[in-house]
Amino acid sequence: MKRLFLSGRGATLAVCTLLSACADAGPSGAAIANGTNSAYGAYLAAHYASLRHDPGAAFAFYSAAYAAMPPSQDIAEQGFVNGVLAGAPDAGRFAQPLSGNPIAAMYEGNQAMAAGDYTRAVKLYQALPADDLMGLIKPLLVAWAQFGAGQEPAALAGLQAGFSDSSFGPVYQLNAALIADADGDRLRAGPLYAAVPTDQPNLRLAQILASWDARQGQASSAEAELQTLAQLHPDLEIALPALQETMSKPVITTARQGAAEAYLTLAGALNQPGQAVLREAFLRFALQLRPDLSAARLLLADTLAGGGGPNAQPSPAETRDALAVLAQIPAGDPLYGPATMQRAALLAANNQPAQGAALLQGLLPTAPNDPMLLNTLAETLRQAGQCGQAIPYYTQALSVLGAAPPEGAWTIYFDRGVCEDQTGNWPAAEADMKQALSLSPDQPYVINYLAYSWALHGENMAQAEAMLTRAVSLTPDDGAVVDSLGYVQLKEGQTAKALSTLIRAVELDPSDAEVNGHLGDAFWQAGLPLQADYQWQRALSLGPDDTLKAEIEAKIAAHFGGGQ
Repeated sequence: MKRLFLSGRGATLAVCTLLSACADAGPSGAAIANGTNSAYGAYLAAHYASLRHDPGAAFAFYSAAYAAMPPSQDIAEQGFVNGVLAGAPDAGRFAQPLSGNPIAAMYEGNQAMAAGDYTRAVKLYQALPADDLMGLIKPLLVAWAQFGAGQEPAALAGLQAGFSDSSFGPVYQLNAALIADADGDRLRAGPLYAAVPTDQPNLRLAQILASWDARQGQASSAEAELQTLAQLHPDLEIALPALQETMSKPVITTARQGAAEAYLTLAGALNQPGQAVLREAFLRFALQLRPDLSAARLLLADTLAGGGGPNAQPSPAETRDALAVLAQIPAGDPLYGPATMQRAALLAANNQPAQGAALLQGLLPTAPNDPMLLNTLAETLRQAGQCGQAIPYYTQALSVLGAAPPEGAWTIYFDRGVCEDQTGNWPAAEADMKQALSLSPDQPYVINYLAYSWALHGENMAQAEAMLTRAVSLTPDDGAVVDSLGYVQLKEGQTAKALSTLIRAVELDPSDAEVNGHLGDAFWQAGLPLQADYQWQRALSLGPDDTLKAEIEAKIAAHFGGGQ
């Protein structure tokens, strides 16, 4: 069969491990007895919302339960965590009852920084524990608070003690450079910037170093930093012109911005699946201090959507929250382009491809020759069922890539070929599939699509079987590819071999109507009508599309007089 498209965590557990007394079972029986039914209902609703990964609703319900019940440390902790994850401006209402909790202390330190009370911020940050994750970020927060209080020497001395740390030392060096730079201390900032490793460039590091180089009159070095970033991260190429226009501006000028950068830095290092919630909390802290930190918004939206993992399935609330986070990046921001593309991808994944396509079409005038934008727009239109409209954008993307496209362009040829096939232009589709294979000969899904299509057209059967045998060896557990091989064997009259292959395909993909239908064909060709009828009826029960449904019903009518 053709493969047209290539394409549960506990909401508060990770943050609760950093709280001193995380709740295990909710409020006590006495608290419930003393509360009202509506209050307990609010608590249950909060718990349910938390399980549904909807921290905004959970925070609202925990707030209602806390107000209606006797004071409960458990509810305060859960309410605070969900308030932080939701980015609620009044999450701090629960911070005060959580004396001694490091996350609550960080939140209060952030509030002090935002208010310009740097002396209090220093005190709160210095009280954080010095182990695990707190031990990594504590020196950064203390240093930025000290800088805000006018204590640059103390701030730099505190960071210098961590320069030798094998994993986080470069982060301390970079923040020391930023503090010296923000203080106008160029003599200290220069050597500190020069000592920061650049072997693993990321968006913020490239922005920071490009800004420093540009302000020192080294525009070519600054542009090289950003060009390297775009080459390593093609999704940021659309932002390159805007980043170059703003590279002569300082990235950080205040202590508050610096503390936000510290949270962003640590969040970027928390890249394990089990750390997603803590990563969200630190990104919310970064935005609490600096709402215009667009890099934090991009990372937070990506985290809410599952981090881009192959099996990421964000909840509706997480998708909604991710879209809301990105929507706050204004059109004039250098990262507006990547944010818009990220919004479009989220909308398409949420069965709203038309809305995503509209966003991308609005972005196109600003980057008419960006191949990734053109390809993303084409993909989004394809997902919206608008293959005819998608083909010109695929073609334009390939035109931009030139006569010698990179190996990765096989996906564009493949996707355009799918659209050409679906719009009735098989010769053009066949040419694109062959071009995709010439760029990347070991792509089993391209092999599968081309060979199966040949079989449907009754062409190149021997070559199709050989190609599909190879594709199965590349992806032995893919039911669609195994099904294609069985279908070709069946059409070639290799009934016994086809039956064995198609039984395996159904085992791999038991809920696919087309695969089950092909197995029914094999049973009929093998002289097993009862098994064929069962398999066709099974295929009908799996919700085939209208075309396949009509084909299967016609077979049943022809062989069994209208079905059984």
